Amino acid sequence: MSPVHDSTIFIVGGDQGLGLLIAHRLVELGAQRIGLIGRDVEQGEIAAKRLFESASGIWALSGAGDLSSNEDACRVVAELAASLGDADILVNCLPGDTAVTDVVLKSMRALGHGTVVNVGGTCDSDSGGVSVQSVAVDEDSVVADKVLDRLRHN
Repeated sequence: MSPVHDSTIFIVGGDQGLGLLIAHRLVELGAQRIGLIGRDVEQGEIAAKRLFESASGIWALSGAGDLSSNEDACRVVAELAASLGDADILVNCLPGDTAVTDVVLKSMRALGHGTVVNVGGTCDSDSGGVSVQSVAVDEDSVVADKVLDRLRHN
């Protein structure tokens, strides 16, 4: 069984491009609970619906807001967690927007487990049961493969 099968996964920037590609690849690996986080409500709803329709048994929801705002980040994470559960895995495809990452990291550390993968990040660390990993920016399909490889080996 895939390590993502029983995980709740949030993807920042998951409503388009690379983030949505990663979401679809995670579904192929057996992910069943995915929260797509973006800036545009309508775009997020469309992306979540497409992801939901891509496989049987998928829970795909979206949350949107100003991703640089701590208040919006807290709201979006709380809304998704209320429906999907706390994030076990966070993939951040928008490296300039760290408010969501900060909120989710705090939750993961309180729970004592989790994995964060920062696309475009430069630092890996392990602290309080939480693994923070980085994947260099490259062509979208290459980055998606690197993210999945990190999650497979976690």
